[in-house]
Amino acid sequence: MAIVHIDYLKPGMVLNSDVRDINGRLILGAAAELTDKHLYIFRSWGVTEADIKGVTEEEVDAMETEEIPPLILEKAEKKLSEIFHHTDHNHPVIKELFRFCTLREARLISNEIT
Repeated sequence: MAIVHIDYLKPGMVLNSDVRDINGRLILGAAAELTDKHLYIFRSWGVTEADIKGVTEEEVDAMETEEIPPLILEKAEKKLSEIFHHTDHNHPVIKELFRFCTLREARLISNEIT
């Protein structure tokens, strides 16, 4: 069971726990099998991740960074940590923004090297 970002959710995956919007409203209950319609609804309501059965944290990390070498990802995280120094990394918006910016920066660094 792992938290999977919406970009990596796929129809057929099964929820391990309820999906709620940022105000706590129930969007979809635990044990539901995801469909394309569910993913559309998640995006509409601002849901950025879901707890999925049968997926490990290692698999989630591999999904997000499979095309990025670890050293480049580390360099991007270090650079952005300085920029995000005064923010609350536990806030859902900041967490998502940091993740997105880190992946983007890592891709830019990769493109500069090649």
